[in-house]
Formats: sequence, C-alpha cells, structure tokens
Amino acid sequence: MNFTKKLFLVVLIISVSALAFAGGRGESAATTGGRKRVLFTNAFNTAPFCAPLNAQAMQTAREHNIDLQIVDGQADANVQLSQIRNAISQKFDGIIYFPADKEGSITVIRTLNESGIPYVVLDSKVDDSVMASIPVFAGPDNVYMGEVAGKACVELLNGRGSVVMIDGAPGTDPATNRHLGFRNIIDKEPGITLLAHQNVDGWDPARAMTVMQDYITRFGDRIDFLFTADDGLFQGAQQAIAQAGMTGKIKAVSTGANNVGCAAIDAGHLYGSVLHSAKEEGQMGIEAIVKVMNGEIKPGDSAWIKCSSPLVTKENIEQWRGWGW
Repeated sequence: MNFTKKLFLVVLIISVSALAFAGGRGESAATTGGRKRVLFTNAFNTAPFCAPLNAQAMQTAREHNIDLQIVDGQADANVQLSQIRNAISQKFDGIIYFPADKEGSITVIRTLNESGIPYVVLDSKVDDSVMASIPVFAGPDNVYMGEVAGKACVELLNGRGSVVMIDGAPGTDPATNRHLGFRNIIDKEPGITLLAHQNVDGWDPARAMTVMQDYITRFGDRIDFLFTADDGLFQGAQQAIAQAGMTGKIKAVSTGANNVGCAAIDAGHLYGSVLHSAKEEGQMGIEAIVKVMNGEIKPGDSAWIKCSSPLVTKENIEQWRGWGW
C-alpha cells in the first residue's frame, strides 16, 4: 500500500471514529431510526447494584423506542459534568443523572437547568439547594429504608445491645440517608449503644470485610448487631464474621434484598433486608424521562417517584424474591 492510500485510510478511520463519538443530531437520525436519544450517566458502574440497573434501563428503553447510551460517571462529579455537557452539545433528547455526590450535583443541576434539556435524577438525591428546581427524582426514600432497618434492630435486641454500622460510599444519598434513618430510630433508645460506623468507598464488599475485621478486633463479643447499607457490604462483612467463628452470634439487617441478601436470609446469616430493587429503579428512570420529554412532568415540579421498601425476611421472602437484583 502506497503512502497516499495509507493516508486516506487513516483519515477515513479518524473521521468515522469522530462521527461515532460526536453523535450529532444528523447522525442520530440515521443511526437510531428516529428514536429519541437519552444519555444515562451512572455514578459508578463498580457498584454491584449498577449492572442490573443498567440492564433493566436498557430493556425498558427498547420498549419505549429510546436509544439509551450509558456511561460510567467514575464516582466523580466532574466526569459526570463533562459527560452531561457533551450530551447537551450533541443535542441529546434527554438525560438521566445518577449523582456521584451531593456537593458536586449543584453545578450539574444548574448546567442542566440552563440547558433546558429534559432530565431525571435517579437513585440519589441532589443537594438541597437545587432539589426544588429539578423535574423529578426517581428512587428510594433512603431515610425511610434506614428507619425500617432501625426498627428491626430495636425489635431484635429488645431495646438493649451494641451496634456497628457499615455505610456505603461517602457523600452519596443512599449512604448518608440510610445512616440517618437508622440513627433516627436507635438514637432514641437509651439501651442501645453505637460502637462504630464507617463508610466504604465504591460500596466494595472486600473493603467491607476489612472494616468488619477491624470491628471484631476492636470490639469482639461486644457486637450484638450489624447494620449494612447494602447487601454486598453485608456479604463482605459476613466473611469476616465467619472467619472469626462468630456466625450466628451477631444479628444483622441490611438493605437491598437482592440475590446476595436473599441467600444470606435463606442461610440464616441475615435476619432481613430492606428492599431496594435495581430492576424497579431502572424501569422507573426510563418511564420518568419519557414523562419529562413528553411534558407530563415539568422543570421545577420536583416530583418524587418512590421505590418499594418492605423489610424482606424469611417470613415473606417468597413474595419479594427476584425483585432485587
């Protein structure tokens, strides 16, 4: 191949790649068959919750004839802001925003509001200073979920005992507000002592295992109860509990009621888990952005489409099995 042909081939490859990345409205009409394009920036695809969330969002998007593009926010508000600005410049029809953190959400929401593009906030609430300006939030009531777990704790301990907590990624709405809801309940109980609580970056089960190992080293048999903000975190913590020969000695409640949580309930390692359905949330996100794009939900409505949040235990597990992820 001579130099001219090589140069032509290189230019052609670069041009095709640039068009694929740019995804302008002209290209979209040709490649999507007239379907509306929606960008979904997910806070962090490393969290086990996000795989089934993404899959259900994709499935529901197809049912609504939407071309959904999912990107990893990498737990970084600046990355998400860049992704959203790119989508705005490329004239996407809608955006689903799963915030990486509350503080970083302020600039993101202001950017979205200024753009006029239809959008939905999914899973985690944005900062209170901009919450009233959004069209809709689709996700769980994390404070309520924490309160459900807190009430279970009080009941299981008969109002007396020592508790440790393993929270999720710092700065995220689920981690912050599940903690808050749990504390709303147990802090009113003079017979219950909170020994320690710690956040886990990325909702990583391996890190949760390390945190629980530290708790066991520090407090040992003083630990009566464990609350984890996610079933994956409980899975990691349970490994530490098993290694220490303490299985069955620590009562526990988690959130999620996913396959991992249900298996732990079946095994008797976990009393219960407050349902947070990734599948339900993925479906809700798409249905919400459709309503915003159609004008059924308007900017500033600050509507809230809530997930189901029952406490799943051995008594009712068959009613809810498979709703998680």
